[in-house]
Amino acid sequence: MPNKVLLKIYEIVGGPVWVSTEDGQKVYEKIVAAFKAGRTVELSFANRGNLITAFLNAAIGQLYNGQFTEDFLRDNLTVVEISKEDRERLDRVIPNARRYFANRQKFDAAWRQEVGDDEE
Repeated sequence: MPNKVLLKIYEIVGGPVWVSTEDGQKVYEKIVAAFKAGRTVELSFANRGNLITAFLNAAIGQLYNGQFTEDFLRDNLTVVEISKEDRERLDRVIPNARRYFANRQKFDAAWRQEVGDDEE
């Protein structure tokens, strides 16, 4: 992919507080749209205030749902302007997302059993 786009999380969510899965979904959708347009993505963590793992799961973890290969993601998504702390969070989110999406039905069934939800 020859064209690179810089996506700034701060601009996508409209501020420095990155805690909602809804805002994470916005980031995810921007990344996917860029990939579909044939672009590589640099994802900027500049100007981060608050950040929680749920946001990262929605924004980046979802990318491991099988729509893109890991090789594709490694070659076409880079994160920039990220703190050591945020890099460590991200380094936990990605393997967890891989495990979840590789065994989604099993994880979902275990969760339903844990919370007492018998619906499939």
